[in-house]
Amino acid sequence: MSDQPNANRRKFLRQASAAVAAIPVISMAGMSTAKADNPKAEDGHRHDYVNNAADAAGHEDYSEGEKCKNCAFWGGGDSEWGQCFHADFQGVQVNAAGWCDEYVGA
Repeated sequence: MSDQPNANRRKFLRQASAAVAAIPVISMAGMSTAKADNPKAEDGHRHDYVNNAADAAGHEDYSEGEKCKNCAFWGGGDSEWGQCFHADFQGVQVNAAGWCDEYVGA
């Protein structure tokens, strides 16, 4: 009996595993990044967005301490302005101290 069928199966499984593992990396590469040339979102951009979370204090969905910087959609790192991965904020930068009604705790 030949070991060739098992070798082909192992090779296929390795390649399939590598392809599946690469899917998240490839999809993230296609997302737009927050670049300096992207405009900054202004108050009222979408979803009741404000550049300063303190201005959202009267909003029924706002809770103390919620800011773009600690939202699950935040992708801007430690800078003052950065990327939001929410679809409605693609192509603009949001303020780390900002807030919108799509906030999701990270």
